[in-house]
Amino acid sequence: MPSKTLKSRRRTQAPRHPGTQALVITIDGPAGSGKSTVAKLLAKRLGLTYLDTGATYRALAFAVVQQHPEMIADPARLAMMAHYLPLRLEAGQGSALRVFLNGLEITKAIRTQEISEAAAQISQYPDVRLEMVKHQRALAGRKGVVVEGRDTGSVVFPSAPYKFFFIADLTTRAERRRQELLRLYGEPTPLAQIREELHFRDAIDAHRRVGPLIKPRGAVVIDTTHLTAQQVMQAMLQHIRRQAPS
Repeated sequence: MPSKTLKSRRRTQAPRHPGTQALVITIDGPAGSGKSTVAKLLAKRLGLTYLDTGATYRALAFAVVQQHPEMIADPARLAMMAHYLPLRLEAGQGSALRVFLNGLEITKAIRTQEISEAAAQISQYPDVRLEMVKHQRALAGRKGVVVEGRDTGSVVFPSAPYKFFFIADLTTRAERRRQELLRLYGEPTPLAQIREELHFRDAIDAHRRVGPLIKPRGAVVIDTTHLTAQQVMQAMLQHIRRQAPS
């Protein structure tokens, strides 16, 4: 159970770490494991910034699909485009994240299946990932951040003091993804189709040459299959409270 201090405060203060400029909490795991929902809750609870690294790849994929679809299989040109990507992330209402590209909001536009598939393809290229990691670290800046993705604790922020790795069974993950798409677009997607897409994405993430989906060194594994987002957050807060320097 969480401590009385955690219960009684509306916003728990993030632990301080002497000698560090910013507190970083990483959450990795496959799609549908609950990373985004919990990361937003935790960031709000601790008064930290929320960063979705997947949104950065989706933003790049959106730019490619809209402007230069012929570049989708050209790693060198993609890396150059990534380097100069005019990307901006802002906190939205509540704990939402708003994504802007060259001043145009693309928050909803980057969640289509077309962009998801394009993002999965371009994220396999080492030079592209190198450039996107630079963006992700810059977006985190000097402020404390809760960052979620597939290589945040292993590649983007390997020295983060708190790392978590979420897992969940495929059916649960597919249902969560189905509900997300329903909220975004108002149209149901067959569960079997989403399961197949997640299975395909899992294979890509696990076997790519750079930044594969792995459990980062020192990460705490949480199976979210039968847990609510609040329960997962409380488990994380307990770990952070136990490990925080006095």
